[in-house]
Amino acid sequence: MKKVILLFVLLCTAFFSKADQLQALTQAQAEKAVGYLKKEAVVILWCSCCDNETPKKVTVNEVFFKKDNDGKYYSVILKGRDENGKDVEEYLDLAYVFVKKGNKAKSLGKVLKFECDPCTKPFDWSV
Repeated sequence: MKKVILLFVLLCTAFFSKADQLQALTQAQAEKAVGYLKKEAVVILWCSCCDNETPKKVTVNEVFFKKDNDGKYYSVILKGRDENGKDVEEYLDLAYVFVKKGNKAKSLGKVLKFECDPCTKPFDWSV
């Protein structure tokens, strides 16, 4: 019975948790991502794997990385403004940050050749 309850709790946790594939990064990955994002004027933030999330275009004002509390991994932080003029500060998961490549929006994680599944194919930038 205890095993069934434990299995149920684990399944519920997996069901309700947001996917985070490229949020805890090595320093080299974080530096590469920040270097790329500093050249971008606008990005789309969208966890396409998550229910009830819609793409959000954000004008990039500042992007940097910092070491996590445990000192082992790094996070990329983006500060900017959304389409409604609201200030945005996000800890990024690079699998769900989309950058403009031609007329398509592509996952930054894929563009940087990091292993990830953005849960969507490249889509029209006009979102």
